[in-house]
Amino acid sequence: MNLQIQLENVFGFKSLKPFQERVIDSALMNHDIVVISPTGSGKSLCFQLPALLCEGITIVLSPLRSLIYDQVESLKSKGITCELLNSDLNVSDRARVYGELSKKIPDIKLLYSTPESIICNEDTMRLIKNLHKNKLISRFVLDEAHCISTWGHDFRPNYLKVRNLRSEYPGVPIIALTATATKKVEADIQDILSLPNPKIFKSSFLRDNLIITIEDRNKETINEISRLLKNKYKNQSAIIYAHSRKECEKQCAKLIEHGILAEFFHAGLPAKKRNQAQSDWLENKVQVIVATIAFGMGIDKPDVRVVFHYNLPKSIEGYYQEIGRAGRDTKPADCILYYSYQDKIVYEKMFNQSITEDKNLFYKQKKLDNIKYQIEKLYDMIGFIENNRDCRHILLCNYFGEKRKEKLGFCENRCYSCSNMRSLEIKDYTDLCKSILETIMNKKDINKTKVKKILMGSKTEKESLNYKDYGKFKREKGVNIDRVLIHLIINKYIKENLIKTHNGFWMEKLDIYSKSQKILNGKKKIKI
Repeated sequence: MNLQIQLENVFGFKSLKPFQERVIDSALMNHDIVVISPTGSGKSLCFQLPALLCEGITIVLSPLRSLIYDQVESLKSKGITCELLNSDLNVSDRARVYGELSKKIPDIKLLYSTPESIICNEDTMRLIKNLHKNKLISRFVLDEAHCISTWGHDFRPNYLKVRNLRSEYPGVPIIALTATATKKVEADIQDILSLPNPKIFKSSFLRDNLIITIEDRNKETINEISRLLKNKYKNQSAIIYAHSRKECEKQCAKLIEHGILAEFFHAGLPAKKRNQAQSDWLENKVQVIVATIAFGMGIDKPDVRVVFHYNLPKSIEGYYQEIGRAGRDTKPADCILYYSYQDKIVYEKMFNQSITEDKNLFYKQKKLDNIKYQIEKLYDMIGFIENNRDCRHILLCNYFGEKRKEKLGFCENRCYSCSNMRSLEIKDYTDLCKSILETIMNKKDINKTKVKKILMGSKTEKESLNYKDYGKFKREKGVNIDRVLIHLIINKYIKENLIKTHNGFWMEKLDIYSKSQKILNGKKKIKI
């Protein structure tokens, strides 16, 4: 059956997007391929359609079980012979899939699994090796491929086990797909998978139907979200992302109190409850789902009109992937992030607490490298938020290596920076920066709050009454001092250390980097 017939009869499309056409042509020539394309751009079709056109089984490895279930059910509903293998399968279902894979020529066209379920299971490995021996594996597909990279925003140590695919299954083409990969992540994916000369396909990161807004989070934020859901987004689909399971459940309960139909979703729920929550939302039985980042990968709901971030995303990659779930129908959609710098402190504590002893030195070092890198990613995210001088859409494109030269105003007011460009005021804060740096140098074990109180002349800092800069900036708005402090931290003038006390508590302590001397010596001005 030819490509056009399969495309129309099975998938319901009359034509391919230009980038899909190029990827599929390359796949049919058995090339190794890396695809980097935004959420909702149609990456899955790039391997699903070739799977039907080629002999043998396409083995798809994905890090998320929920994503696997969604895709398998969707493919089966289209009449495609497709199966999954993971630890959730009962004995009879596993035996049925094993029996199918043991046939001389299996009917299965796509086999979905997690890396752990295939690579760490001896029985499954034996079957896969037998398929390879009989030349019955068409290709390996790694979905969400950024998860194998130490430098990826969602690194999974277990996913690294796929590094031996090329050596153990020579001659089998590999397709790696991701929506979010910087140049560094892209190179790491190629290195880990031993893809020396893959065909690389990228599409634009510009999603100019998304309206990007950033607000400060406060005690009224969930009430504000409730008002928006009842009025501006009445009867329209929404997602709210929160950083923890507890936060999801807490904010979901508050929405329900306000009379909003809502469900929460996180990895700690039983599979049955997760699937029910997801189905209720997809079928519009509930308006909003409050979720951790475990939700949404691979879900195709085109009419999501707003994505809220109740907490700070841990990286620009994660943020971009999550807002990509809005407006897949190409109609305008809102992306509203509620920002609190305190989230950054919480995340750094979580990163530090995740360091555990590991007998495998390779994986331990990879984990340590990744934690260090995730902190850098966090700084990048805060830098993106604090930058109100550039178009948000251009910042996102540039971050992923898609260099664009358009200036502020380019997105036609689809971000806060462009819509407020006329009222933008650049102010010289060099004098305040000098006082901040000198205060850190002169005061022992000082944190941001204490620096701010001293410079504003707080009565709670009486021991600093005789300090030369005490109260020097009492007329300055506290929020401006906060912004300047954060600017100095994310631009590596101030080092923010988290130190664990003997009581098990975490204490914030500020120090300065050597480059701060340029500000202190008058060689560097700071304008924000």
